[in-house]
Amino acid sequence: MIMETNNKYIIKIIATWMIDELIVFSKHTKVDIILLQKQEEFFNEGLERLKIKNLKTYTKPFSTKHLLKKLGVVIPFFFKNLFRFRIDYNMVIGLNAIFTFLKLDLSLFSKESNIHAQFASQSAIISLLIKKYYRNEPKYSFTFHAYDIYFESKWFSKLVEQCHKAFSISEFNINYVTNKYLSSKKIVLARLGVFTEEMKPFNKEKDEVLTLGIMSWFVKKKGVEYLLEALNILKEKGYFNVKLILAGDGPLKEKYLKYINKKKLESFVDYIGSVDGKTKINFYNSLDVFILPSISLPNDQDGIPVVLMESIAYGLPIISTDVSGIPEICINKYNGFLLEEKNTNEIVNSIISLIENREQLDNFSKNSLELSKKYDIEINSKEKMKAMGWI
Repeated sequence: MIMETNNKYIIKIIATWMIDELIVFSKHTKVDIILLQKQEEFFNEGLERLKIKNLKTYTKPFSTKHLLKKLGVVIPFFFKNLFRFRIDYNMVIGLNAIFTFLKLDLSLFSKESNIHAQFASQSAIISLLIKKYYRNEPKYSFTFHAYDIYFESKWFSKLVEQCHKAFSISEFNINYVTNKYLSSKKIVLARLGVFTEEMKPFNKEKDEVLTLGIMSWFVKKKGVEYLLEALNILKEKGYFNVKLILAGDGPLKEKYLKYINKKKLESFVDYIGSVDGKTKINFYNSLDVFILPSISLPNDQDGIPVVLMESIAYGLPIISTDVSGIPEICINKYNGFLLEEKNTNEIVNSIISLIENREQLDNFSKNSLELSKKYDIEINSKEKMKAMGWI
């Protein structure tokens, strides 16, 4: 039975996995979703799904009411945390949080509110300000992921100290923040996940061509350039029985397509653009192996990419890199190959190994399915809700 609650979920920029998490939440409780900005049209369908699930969504719920009382919270907060407003990203998220808080319709909250924020940045700071506004009575928790902890955050320790729970998406992140910021019993593991029951493995008919796939937002940290370089080396070595299906979009798309054309890799690479729904299912079912050669950048790297969770749920072997929490989902020689980042030769050798020893694929596939049990969003989201006190 769904009970009436005062649960609030604060988001600046929504993502597909957040929509999935909220769909699971809707099975157990009611939630008000506070969107701090208008979302991209790409997510309209997902937001409609949330409305169907009877979840209330408020987009930019701003009000000028009680401005003086808000200033009474903000001014002492600013001066007590002055050192956190140094001229860098700490200042950006701090000031953005303050300005958004001053505009926010606080009638959506109360002393009984139980708030959850995504990312240890603007949304979490706003949650802390709401707590201060209501004399420290509301509880808030937040989930931290990647960029929000990898920069030199002056906010993280304070957010943890004041929160009910701080959820990490990986064991790597827990170790990272413990060593860099603080150790706290409030920091707990809450893995993300996918709807594994909906992702039925497809027994692709084996042929002579090894079909690799990558689905990504094309930015530098995804390491796509190293994969394309590896394909070029394979071509030069005479391995013509390999193909890459390249799915996605992003700022580096044209650069990659130009490289493919320049190196005459058109017969090795099929670029299919962005995929979703049935086309995404078809994408996964056409693959022998999913590959994601992520790299770490200053202040930014992947957490545990959702595409890897989806891949193992489809029973795919994966090739990825030793970055952040990826070794928790790509276990070397268990369900694929875990490589050194930016190492094109290791990418080449791992692909050659699978071309020449195709029997490895069956074992890797079986182990991926076993590992996917850790990334079941139904189980993980329900456990998270219990820790938050929402059920």
